[in-house]
Amino acid sequence: MKKRVFLAGWDVRLNGDIQCDNYIATQITTEEVVQNLPCGLELLFENEKLVEAFDYEEGTKYPRLLLADEKELSYPDYKPNRLFQIVENHDGLHQLGGEVPPDFELPKSNSTVPFQYFGCVSNIDSNFNWLPFRIHLTCPIYLNIEKVFLDYSSPSHPTIINKIELESSDTAYDENLNKDSEIVFEEVKYDFLERVDWSHYGHAGIPIWKQFPKIPVCPKSGKLMKLLCQLDGVIKIKRSNIAPNDDWDEQYFEELDFSEIGSLYVFFEPTSKTACYLMQNS
Repeated sequence: MKKRVFLAGWDVRLNGDIQCDNYIATQITTEEVVQNLPCGLELLFENEKLVEAFDYEEGTKYPRLLLADEKELSYPDYKPNRLFQIVENHDGLHQLGGEVPPDFELPKSNSTVPFQYFGCVSNIDSNFNWLPFRIHLTCPIYLNIEKVFLDYSSPSHPTIINKIELESSDTAYDENLNKDSEIVFEEVKYDFLERVDWSHYGHAGIPIWKQFPKIPVCPKSGKLMKLLCQLDGVIKIKRSNIAPNDDWDEQYFEELDFSEIGSLYVFFEPTSKTACYLMQNS
């Protein structure tokens, strides 16, 4: 019996190791979604073993050469991830940007720049009922750090897990930012609607990697983390106390910007109540 599996992206060695397994679990989706992505992968299994593979590029598929250690990959019995587009809605359940809520405290650190607040994702949405509570999104996006892990055991007072790493990181904006810098983004209410492509705000369900995949594992539980959302910016700044050094620097503080035309990836592990934030740009 033949079975097919579709993956968002193609940067994976299909040798069945833990990285391969994590990639498939995170990127598995439907044929319709893959056909609408810049790149994807189709795997064909016969008698539960991989026999053929095809790379997708802008909806067109090409045969993929399988290496010797890839031909015995066992069929991965994972449920396909759906793709949810961020769609602006005045009465939406979720929020991008806005003022820091009075009952929420940004993580405390001695890093060179502060955390920024990006809104929240609500577990009232049936597509996010795997969350233990509403997640307030916050990350020091102007800091040069690969990953930020936050412990949400106290949902309104998340704490930094990799604090030493964070506080030793520098910033490319040291001429404009300091510990007292404040940036507040415009508030946008939205819903997540199932689609086969993504919006200019961002999406949820499947990460669309701009560089090589860096799927996080929870430092507390050791479990694979699940994508909460991927944000792509475009929200205007409502107010800030930053005086850019020159006209060139001003562009970085006019709207939400993730490392110059990049994305912010937010992952969450519900049993340990841990979030991971990471950025990539193209």
